[in-house]
Amino acid sequence: MFDFHTIEAIKTTILKQIDSVKEHICYGVETESQLMYARGRLSGLETLLQDIKNLHKENDDGTIDKT
Repeated sequence: MFDFHTIEAIKTTILKQIDSVKEHICYGVETESQLMYARGRLSGLETLLQDIKNLHKENDDGTIDKT
């Protein structure tokens, strides 16, 4: 598993991307297809962040998922 600083750097990068996509949704979307793409990207980033948090929590709890 990665060390604490690497995980935090990954989370920070994902959070910055989430903020960027949210800002794009608010101010930069011109078509419905752009909106759908941005919403899908936002959903993917949020899911990725939650998965990282869950894996980190499992690792802290001492249960390691072997999948």
